Amino acid sequence: MNDFPKPTQLSTIYTAKEAAGRLKMTQRGVITIGKRYGCCSINGRNALFSEQDLLDIWQIMRAPATATKRVTASAIAFYTSDASYKDLLRTDQRKRDEKRRLRMQRETAERERRLEVKRQTSRDKVAARVAKRTAALDVKAAQHAAADSEDLDVNNRDPAYWTDQRKKRLRLERLARLNGDAGQ
Repeated sequence: MNDFPKPTQLSTIYTAKEAAGRLKMTQRGVITIGKRYGCCSINGRNALFSEQDLLDIWQIMRAPATATKRVTASAIAFYTSDASYKDLLRTDQRKRDEKRRLRMQRETAERERRLEVKRQTSRDKVAARVAKRTAALDVKAAQHAAADSEDLDVNNRDPAYWTDQRKKRLRLERLARLNGDAGQ
């Protein structure tokens, strides 16, 4: 009829607080696991736990065993006594190291080439700016030379015509006339 063995005597009964203290858990955690897996007795709103219930909860909480990683062939090779296999592994390692070294050289050369292109571009921009400024200064110098060679239009009332240089030239000419008149 009933497959459950009848206990000979009832072991100690714990409240949720006492069970949580023994299992080093929270009360809510003990009650949740107890209800989920049927490892507690409920009396109204109270959850009660027997010694066997606590052992069952402890077994439920146990972490499953994890399988260990298998040892790789290269790791076994260093413990083997077969010298030819060790030589083969060393040769493979040398090839990998040589490939890595060559790749690093290519990357370094490529990086240097890109930096040189950037430097050259920067030098070209600076040279273009200098040439532009020089050309602008040459144009201004030519304008000033042309302005010095032309006669001043003293009857011109346009404020834009009377630049600082033209005003200065007019003053110098007046002083020269006054000094010339005073010298006679």
